Amino acid sequence: MFELTKYFCPRLVDYIIVVGSRNPAAGANGSRNAHSPELLRRYPIDDHEDFPLPPDVVFFCQPEGCLSVGPRKATAGVRECTSFVFTLTEKDSARVRYGMCVNFYRPVERLRVSKSSSGSNIRSQSDRDQPPKSTSHLDPGDGAKRRLRKTRLCNTLTSLCLISHHPFFTTFRECLSTLRRVIDACHYSSKKLGGHKQNPRESVWGIITGQAESIPPLIMHEIRQVEMWILRLLSAPVPVPGKSKLLLEVLPLEIQPPMLFALPDHTRFSLVDFPLHLPLELLGVDLCVQVLTLIMLEQKIVFQSRDYNALTMSILALVNMLYPLYYMFPVIPLLPSCMQDAEQLLLAPTPYLIGVPASFIPYKRNFRLPLDVWLVDLDSNKIDYPKAGDLVTIPPVPEPEQTLLKNHLKQALASMSMSPQPIKNLDQIAQDPVGWLQREFPASTAFNPFIYGNDIDSVDVATRVAMVRFFNSPNILGNLSEHMRTLRLYPRPVVAIQPHSFLYTRKIKSDFIIRLISTQAVEYFGEWMLSPSNVTFHRIQTGVFDPSVIGDKPKWYSRSLRPINFKVYDSAMTIEKAILEFDSRKEDRDSPPTDESGSEDSGGEVSTSSSTSSVADLVLDMANSHIDPVTPDMYPKELGGEFPVQDLHSGEGGILQVCMEGIGLTFANAKMFIDLHRIRKCTTQRGNIFVLEEFDDKTKQIIERKYKSTMASQICYAVLCVFSYVAAGQEQGAPS
Repeated sequence: MFELTKYFCPRLVDYIIVVGSRNPAAGANGSRNAHSPELLRRYPIDDHEDFPLPPDVVFFCQPEGCLSVGPRKATAGVRECTSFVFTLTEKDSARVRYGMCVNFYRPVERLRVSKSSSGSNIRSQSDRDQPPKSTSHLDPGDGAKRRLRKTRLCNTLTSLCLISHHPFFTTFRECLSTLRRVIDACHYSSKKLGGHKQNPRESVWGIITGQAESIPPLIMHEIRQVEMWILRLLSAPVPVPGKSKLLLEVLPLEIQPPMLFALPDHTRFSLVDFPLHLPLELLGVDLCVQVLTLIMLEQKIVFQSRDYNALTMSILALVNMLYPLYYMFPVIPLLPSCMQDAEQLLLAPTPYLIGVPASFIPYKRNFRLPLDVWLVDLDSNKIDYPKAGDLVTIPPVPEPEQTLLKNHLKQALASMSMSPQPIKNLDQIAQDPVGWLQREFPASTAFNPFIYGNDIDSVDVATRVAMVRFFNSPNILGNLSEHMRTLRLYPRPVVAIQPHSFLYTRKIKSDFIIRLISTQAVEYFGEWMLSPSNVTFHRIQTGVFDPSVIGDKPKWYSRSLRPINFKVYDSAMTIEKAILEFDSRKEDRDSPPTDESGSEDSGGEVSTSSSTSSVADLVLDMANSHIDPVTPDMYPKELGGEFPVQDLHSGEGGILQVCMEGIGLTFANAKMFIDLHRIRKCTTQRGNIFVLEEFDDKTKQIIERKYKSTMASQICYAVLCVFSYVAAGQEQGAPS
């Protein structure tokens, strides 16, 4: 998918964050409990000027809240580790950032309390709000009040997330798996040396997840190793498309080979680092073509699934399958269930593609989908039709284009199980292209330009080729350029499509093509064709289908790129020894689990409801838990502050003060105060400029004020914190 802007971020990785709960606690008898996700750790600490870390990213990492359950034997049906992708789109510039998240359940120590009055084994809300105390420092005088204090095991959902401008999903997932491996190895190493015998929370994982108040010297050494590894990863450069490739050494070569990062040039398909054919397999070719039809006609579509990965990948795949068209409306692959007012996005008047967890609609109890929304259920493979709107049935795609498209897609999928396999080693294509074309196939698998073999990446190329040929067919958008009139070329091309002339040349004037020619995607395509940023569709029109020529994966073109070697691991680090020892003790770790203190959990019956949980059970657990949908302040500090600024209009220097009542400005010759209710918008611009929009009650006009400051981002963040705090207070004080 090509971008509307030509911005290219020089950073390979923008942020690495850890999300979870500082004080997790399972429910009664080890049942599942949900908490508000918290930002436990972030690297780097300071925001990038061109991309501040959004505070609500924690909800995207854990869309249904931070779940905590009892001992691991109660989570037998829960996947140990899951990964998925989400996107963060900047409202003003439409720049897309990608988040790769790895979620897993991590065993932590929790304090089980039984009160003599009620005999309950559940910590009260006030107890959960306080930092947990080590059992080695209990006051014996508390025995009259508390009959039992005991360390118990609790498995809490923890997220490692990597955020970047670049869609290296597969390699980023491997980076996060390596990071988890590094942390586990350092945790195990410090534990073996007795670094946290007294307090289980004073461990490597405990420090990283913000559960410990002090750091022993031995643990500090391991933390330095982990953070040095992370910061070196954050400083890695990004390869130049079509020019260079990055060989990233995250661990010694004896343990793990270097990771390859490369981007294709404009003569190849844009990089899609995930199975593009996934929606074809999940929905089937026929149903997938219907969904593509709705996307082409710019309808409001909501996708839902219990599997985050299948949900996000399917939406991103469907958007990329539109090439050479570009989807012009909001695309949100994953909308968190526990984020405040997330359902309001579904009420937008414009078309959209939004993915939601299966618990989203049941959890929003008083919310109903708009009548003009199409609901695609990826779990049951069905489409729920809208009850109102300009389109309540799916118009058929003209023939024979529809049949040809379905046949090409089916052939591409069937080629993965062909016998004999057309391609076993793609490197052999370049060495003997003639022999590859002259191979003999049985009649059932006769050679077809859309069949590349069992290589999944080649099947994805075949899928994209089939879509390009579909759009270029006579009854769809073939010869569109003959029916365009160029109005201007600078600063941005503007064309006018002549629909009547275009429809006159179509043999079949179907309802589908009448609607398609009036979409914004086709209008933008006409402008984009004058100066395309990617010319792969031109090459396909001339009969070039070979994945080694137009394919997007580095294996097809990395040999011709200049290598850039970058080492995340340094020989001075002690990680290598810790990892080798950690891997050698894998069999011991696969034995019955223990808590972080090393003692096995015993006592108390354990519920196994989490292993057979349904969507209804999950929604009930979320509804009965204490999930705060308001983004929490991850680094508690006093709201507001004073910042040095320079008025861009007068050039005067002064002080800008943010407080609960509003913003005060003090200069040498003037003072002013802007009430909080008069502030309409605050943002930052390039060059460390803070922009404030104020509503004038007298003139009923918006006044824009600009101030230059090296702390522009901090000023904006301080104002937003005040607004969030005030809004949260008003909501809590509102009558239910």
